[in-house]
Amino acid sequence: MKIHSSHLLVSLLLLIFPLSCAASKSSRTCQYDPDSGKPNPLGMRSYITITEEENNTIFTYEQFPSNVAENITLATKRELTLYNTSLDTARVILLQNKNYYSELVGYDDPEGFAPVNEVLTCE
Repeated sequence: MKIHSSHLLVSLLLLIFPLSCAASKSSRTCQYDPDSGKPNPLGMRSYITITEEENNTIFTYEQFPSNVAENITLATKRELTLYNTSLDTARVILLQNKNYYSELVGYDDPEGFAPVNEVLTCE
């Protein structure tokens, strides 16, 4: 029996597609919701997103681009990954360890993660 490459591609896509859908349903995300009425403790140009995927939790700190010079901008993105850690546990770990939060944002913040944690909405 001869298998055409197009049939093989379709078969592979059918195998992969359901797996990616299942993985996306199991992930959770927390982020600042501007419609909450609460001010973002990081200001208007920075935010933190927390994503739980495949039993790992990733904290992403991003700053919108700012002008450095004419035709030059600088954007910041830093990620802190807690492997084999649920999202809820990872939030507690960041609350208890201000050094981890400082590593994420790139500066020492005496208040730590608590003010940001209070304004996050999770789905």
